[in-house]
Amino acid sequence: MMTTAEREAQAANDRERWERERLLESLEAYRRGLADAPMVQKFSVSRGASPNEDRPLTVVASEESEDRLGDVVRANGWDLRAYRRNPVFLWAHDYTRTPIGRSSWVAVEERRLVATLEFAPTAFAREVETLYRRRFLRAVSVGFRAKAFSFRKGKDGTAQGIEYKEQELLELSAVPVPANPHALAKALDGELSAPRLRPLFTFDMPPARVEPEDAQRVMSELRRLRGMVA
Repeated sequence: MMTTAEREAQAANDRERWERERLLESLEAYRRGLADAPMVQKFSVSRGASPNEDRPLTVVASEESEDRLGDVVRANGWDLRAYRRNPVFLWAHDYTRTPIGRSSWVAVEERRLVATLEFAPTAFAREVETLYRRRFLRAVSVGFRAKAFSFRKGKDGTAQGIEYKEQELLELSAVPVPANPHALAKALDGELSAPRLRPLFTFDMPPARVEPEDAQRVMSELRRLRGMVA
């Protein structure tokens, strides 16, 4: 018999496979002119963040490296016009709840989609900011509409993933699960008009202390979103 952890892992794998199949179907329907461009969400993991609350929190939300699904999002394909009119930062792509912040700046820099985050003056948003700055949370995600793409193939001709060539950014989200292992959370060094990014500390440094009750509230929300509690 499978353990509870094994059943949860199997359920997560089944859900991911189902979602992937529906995405591929939607992309094919769009390519044939039978449907609108589908909504896509891609996760990224952050390496470090600034513990200094006086510095803006800037993240690399997407870059061109291949993610664990074999997908690549081309940086020169980003259309940021719609997002700049409504630069929301959401919690786990939840469109039904109030945003936890906004992007005060977003641009493509050196083949990366980079954004500076400003958190809302709410208790939950501040807790999320604290967990990012102290590296308890490290993942961010882009929500975009795929406009032009192609299916990638390996050397043996088998399907390898999707190459997104043109995509319209709709929102950014704080998320618990990463897909792109190379995106970094960084702090802004210099003025926004001439952004020069650098990490403030390395991945293997011990995280600063966060109050247990703050972490517990956010972790409870993570479990709820993943269906682990009612």
